[in-house]
Amino acid sequence: MKKNILFLLALCSCVLFSCQNKKGQIVIEGKLKHANNEWIRIGMIGENDLVMLDSMKMKNGEFSFVIPAETDEQKARAASPMMYQIILTNDNTLTTLAKGGEHIVIEADAQNLLSTYHIHGGEECELMAQLDSALTSFVNPTNKLFETYEKNVENDSIRNEIEQKYVVLLQKHKDYLTHFIQKHPNNMASFIAFYQSYNRRSFFSEQGDLDLLKKITTSLQKQYPDNPYVKNMKLRVEMLELVGQEQTE
Repeated sequence: MKKNILFLLALCSCVLFSCQNKKGQIVIEGKLKHANNEWIRIGMIGENDLVMLDSMKMKNGEFSFVIPAETDEQKARAASPMMYQIILTNDNTLTTLAKGGEHIVIEADAQNLLSTYHIHGGEECELMAQLDSALTSFVNPTNKLFETYEKNVENDSIRNEIEQKYVVLLQKHKDYLTHFIQKHPNNMASFIAFYQSYNRRSFFSEQGDLDLLKKITTSLQKQYPDNPYVKNMKLRVEMLELVGQEQTE
């Protein structure tokens, strides 16, 4: 009887240790249409570069990545949302946010991950998907305007009309992003919203919209003081403030 009790205690200890060990891990898995057994990779967007974490060969379009939280560095990283990039090819990727303990599930078409994906499993990743969807709603009509513009580049009347429509689309999307940030000031997705861009053109200017960037940074500092993105944002804001002071002197 005593041996049985000792065995049960040892078993419980192993189970408890296993649960604690896996407590902060992140699971990101998914199912891709029009994919079979291709290779898929995952990387973490660091402060200065993309750090590749894992790769696997999909089975019938299915994949699953486990990002551990065993070392002190991994636990610290998992304590707040970090950006992870799912990569099929260099020009077919999607980026999401995840933090420790989350189980993220993705469904998408392998032919175009970014414009087709659906995701759930965490507030940050779901809000980021909303941002990507809104950007697609801006990009599609904008691309059509550009096509019409190129066909009528010598027609001043049509060209002016297209430019006016583009300005309206641009302002509408910027208004959406501003409202998004005001609604979610404590969410890392607001940081993504501020730096969202299209065709290398940002919707916000760091210097021109510094007050908004400061608001995001202050809110996220309270929520995630040790997050590397937030620390970099704080340094960036301080530098921009110094530049602004020098320009007014």
